[in-house]
Amino acid sequence: MDVYEISSLERDYWDSEIIKFPMAHPLNAFGWGSVRGVDLWTPHYYLVKEKGKTFCMMMVLEKKLPFLGYSILYAPKGPVWNQSQGYDFLKTLFSRIREDAKKSRAIFLRIDPNLPDNVYMFKDDPFIMEGFTHLEHRWTFWNSPRDVYRIDLTKANDSEELFNSLEKDARRCVRKAINEGVTIRPAESLKELRAFYKIFSQFSVDKGFMSRSIQYQEVLWNEFIANGNGKLFLAIYNNEIIGGLICLLFADKCLAMHMGTPYKYHNLQTSYAYLWESMKWAKEMGCVWYSFRGTGTTPTQESFKRKFNPQNIGLIGYYDLPLKPIIYKIFYFCEFEILPRLWRSVMKIRKALNYITSIKKSAC
Repeated sequence: MDVYEISSLERDYWDSEIIKFPMAHPLNAFGWGSVRGVDLWTPHYYLVKEKGKTFCMMMVLEKKLPFLGYSILYAPKGPVWNQSQGYDFLKTLFSRIREDAKKSRAIFLRIDPNLPDNVYMFKDDPFIMEGFTHLEHRWTFWNSPRDVYRIDLTKANDSEELFNSLEKDARRCVRKAINEGVTIRPAESLKELRAFYKIFSQFSVDKGFMSRSIQYQEVLWNEFIANGNGKLFLAIYNNEIIGGLICLLFADKCLAMHMGTPYKYHNLQTSYAYLWESMKWAKEMGCVWYSFRGTGTTPTQESFKRKFNPQNIGLIGYYDLPLKPIIYKIFYFCEFEILPRLWRSVMKIRKALNYITSIKKSAC
């Protein structure tokens, strides 16, 4: 049993191999490593093989910490493997990761496998046996959410049956958007992506969350949407883009990423319309589930998502493998004790600055 690290020249091979595993997730696609590269993460792609057969795969993102000479490692939705084949290959994989981590002076490796919560008892947990610590946290600032809403698309025979499975109010809002003259269509160019981003970035300020850069969105477009593994659904009203939703599709699963419409168009119910169109597209593409990236950070967000009748899925969550225990404890304290307090202050300052800027523009 051997571990191989593949290069960017083998991206098609990576994608063709990883979709064979039932637990594969859109964030396991080769292109996700390129997307995260915008934020200065360096992706490494590992495969564990024996006699020509792939038993386990994991993308590891490495980020250098400025001025410190250390790095941190993160495996989004990894590792990926067939659980019925045992865990020997996990030992082989993590042994290799430990060796490579020494070269990059990694403080720790964090993983968050695409597995349901409580799938393992403590004594049977293969990650605990490999030296990982299971974190109790349900959410972090830089990893995928642990609690998500997923819609089982296999329960409906067709799009009509899927539509009828939505709550009555959601169906009403979709029809209202159409009757008000809103049309939903896929974006056709980077120019339209940029128009959506201008709306989305302002929406994120109003709602109090951080949005990624336009460079991030453009790489997301090039890696997923331009290759047929995603769409940007645009809401058009009076021949103007007024909102939209980006979805990623990979391994027969669809992940809703970024969405937003300015509050002044709230009564048009555009969010219901483009969300429904993306669900219908996922169903037509043969996806087994459609996922909101999280359950929602506010009661309003949760209420909106629940109208599409999703299942509340709790994932197994985060595991850390400390490689430099003392430094890791400092990092952990900063991440979960100091950063949350700083974050609230940053969001307030960001919103205040945006308010001041809008007043100045109005004055001009």
